[in-house]
Amino acid sequence: MKDQTQIDFVFWSRLDAWSYRDAALLLCGFDPDRLKGAGIRLDGRDLSAEFTEASKVYRILKSGANIGPQSIHPFNAIEYALGKGLSLPTGLLEAVRERFRLERKRARSEPGDGLDMTEAVALNPRSKQFLLRLIYVLATQGYGLKLETSFVDASEIVSDAERLGLVLDKGTIAHYLEEARQQAESPSSTD
Repeated sequence: MKDQTQIDFVFWSRLDAWSYRDAALLLCGFDPDRLKGAGIRLDGRDLSAEFTEASKVYRILKSGANIGPQSIHPFNAIEYALGKGLSLPTGLLEAVRERFRLERKRARSEPGDGLDMTEAVALNPRSKQFLLRLIYVLATQGYGLKLETSFVDASEIVSDAERLGLVLDKGTIAHYLEEARQQAESPSSTD
């Protein structure tokens, strides 16, 4: 990766779409604007060694299913790169995460049809019961967590979510783990 101090990652994170070339260059720490007109084709054969990794990232991004033919949204690019285990420039990851947080916050605060958001997405009791059971199984069997202890460290779940490009709050996870434990311990949980 190149020196990324000169790249305006905040600017790039605000764009609604990146070309695959720009995305690959950004993910490898290059400023796409500085390389415009330089004749660098990431799908070409005569590529200098400096851009070999960017060429690989370009091909990985282009191979993705459910991705647009010409461009990719910054959220999708980051999510896909994280899912493929690619290392990313910290500044780029932080800038895109911040945009994601702001958009989620804005979406939650926008006035809808007068309904409280918690009411609008409320699950029916049987669906919620099922999901809490599923959380209990995944937490205890998949992560090996002991939900009966007074403190449950959900750091591993948060880290796994971040690798997938998802933002999860530890406090919210702890809340649902506690609900899942209560659901599993209640006598009606065998219904």
